[in-house]
Amino acid sequence: MQFIARRLECKHIVWAGPLVDTAATLQLADELRGRSCPTCGEIVRKVDFVAIRKSSSTFDEPPAPRNAVNKLKGISNADVKKTRQRLADLGVETGGLAADLKESALGLTPPQWRSTLAKIPVGVLRTYEPNAECIRFKNSAMPAIVFHQGLAGYLFKMNRSVFPLLRMGSMSGGAISRFVEDEKTRSALRVQAVDTALEFLGVGKPRSKVLVEIPMVARLLEMPLTRTMSAFVLCHEYGHAVLSHADELRSVGRDSKFYLLERSRAMEFEADTWGQDAVIGAFTGGKNLEPSLAMLDDLFPPHGAPEMKRDISHAAPCVALLYFEFLDVIEERLARHGVDVAARDAPTRRRARMAGGKASEHSTHPSNKDRFQALYAHLSEHSNFTTHTWVEVFEVLLDEIKDDLDRLIDKTGAVAGKRLTRRFQPRSRTKGRPSSWRNTLTQIDDDDATRVALQEALQNVEGRVLKLDEAELRRHFEEQKDRAMAHFEKEEYAEAAEIYTRILDAGETTESVPLYHLLGQCREQLGDQQGAIAAYRRCLEIVPGSDFAALCGFSLALILIDENDTSGAETALTAATTSHSPDIRAQAMFWLGTIAHKRRDVEAALRRYQDVYALRDSELTIFPSVIPNAALNIGGVLEERGRFAEAAKMFEYARNHRAIEPENRAIAEQRLQAVRGR
Repeated sequence: MQFIARRLECKHIVWAGPLVDTAATLQLADELRGRSCPTCGEIVRKVDFVAIRKSSSTFDEPPAPRNAVNKLKGISNADVKKTRQRLADLGVETGGLAADLKESALGLTPPQWRSTLAKIPVGVLRTYEPNAECIRFKNSAMPAIVFHQGLAGYLFKMNRSVFPLLRMGSMSGGAISRFVEDEKTRSALRVQAVDTALEFLGVGKPRSKVLVEIPMVARLLEMPLTRTMSAFVLCHEYGHAVLSHADELRSVGRDSKFYLLERSRAMEFEADTWGQDAVIGAFTGGKNLEPSLAMLDDLFPPHGAPEMKRDISHAAPCVALLYFEFLDVIEERLARHGVDVAARDAPTRRRARMAGGKASEHSTHPSNKDRFQALYAHLSEHSNFTTHTWVEVFEVLLDEIKDDLDRLIDKTGAVAGKRLTRRFQPRSRTKGRPSSWRNTLTQIDDDDATRVALQEALQNVEGRVLKLDEAELRRHFEEQKDRAMAHFEKEEYAEAAEIYTRILDAGETTESVPLYHLLGQCREQLGDQQGAIAAYRRCLEIVPGSDFAALCGFSLALILIDENDTSGAETALTAATTSHSPDIRAQAMFWLGTIAHKRRDVEAALRRYQDVYALRDSELTIFPSVIPNAALNIGGVLEERGRFAEAAKMFEYARNHRAIEPENRAIAEQRLQAVRGR
């Protein structure tokens, strides 16, 4: 599905992309608020989402079914034994790394299928080919999975080169900062990425030493990402097995001892989505994240960074296919310059293609770019906006490297002495855009034609408003509120105000309206008096008579009193007198009395002071001195009216009250002596 985000007031499109669940919607809405609408330029405060399916889009939905049925045929013990022996003859190792990978991948597969899948032998072939194969030997109905050692090595080295180029803010949601800031080091990492691809394509000798040292945190994060990618590839091969793809095997060469899977577009898409569903937990309700991610517990406390673990697990399959597509691009670029990539080791798709002698045999096989697009679209079904952003960062970084590929290949020195017809010439630099169909806000800002086309699409197709999950809405609200309060308690008022504004812009509900008082407090601390006044008044407008409105009225009155706006302050204080808190109610009435007193409305003032004095038996904790101060003022009015005995009683009460301020105690004592001396 294609999802469109619109500014609610004008209905102009501000974002388009693959989004299906409530969590993704809420996170994206948070990012869009406060930005400018690319059509009318007005600030985005509220957004709504419409889902449409574009008939012209190839990857609006994954081209494979959900793979819910296990089609793997029963396997006899004789077939198992025969296949294991054939693997041993090939030099395939089924222990050590192979056993570890198999255990990790099985933990991600559907529980009801694991006993069957566990019978399929998984072996590592000590070759440099970054690949894995589902094969079957002659005279055996049992499939096997060959995992080339070069695959894990390639993924790890690519992560070591590309991962440090990331900005931390794209993953953790914190401050935007890069692992590596130094541009010279970043350039070396780009060269290292190209060097890695050349190495695993068989161009140049294997190189074990890294070109540049990177921060420890980045190095510790490479292995979880690599392990999750490897698990995805292995689950992809399991997908081939359980979906009966293993029946579509063909002989390789004239007298081959094994058969290779006939790789068709439909099979690859289907196995990709099966593998992705396994890794992201679709088969188990998300309860089985890759165990190797436990090492993140020590890096990102508290509670082991569950969001980071989720994002790594969900993004890893897409990033793995981006790395494979990167290999395809470099292989094609080398061929254009007369450099043949050596066909090394067996059994591989490249080797099988050469043995067959007909490139057309695999014309239905999708490019890794196509597979990435389909897998990326499928990610929408279970993931969220953060994960999509994470994938896109990798995509953009690899696109930057591809744009400068000729120069970077030259810098590696790996192709010196090869059959080069000329020096590599840099491609013309174009503005890098991700190859996926997800459009970011910035891209829509810059592309009027796309925005107009999407606007027309909404008019010409039947769209449906995205239905949001109530439980997810509640969870998101509580999470945002807790984050804001954490900032507030740390006196990080700007951060807290931003989150409170975002929550309230998303919708004024019975749960969110009380946050207006905290928003006003933040703005006051930041020196934004007018912003604070607006927040307090908005709460008074929406829920007049509520306790929250009373609190906002009290805070508003404090500002207006300082600004000598007695009329406005009186209105705000009147709202505050409805508070359930005796402290707030008493202090508001006292100030109303002083305002009336200043304008010489003594009767009104006396009534307010007497209302405050009536609360003398209440336990006041915030403004305990307001009761004796009211008594002092009542005594002053009574004294002026010649009611000296009653005045003396008020002055004595005020003087003896433990909470009265020292200066007012002195005044009470002085007035008490004066009325008694008459």
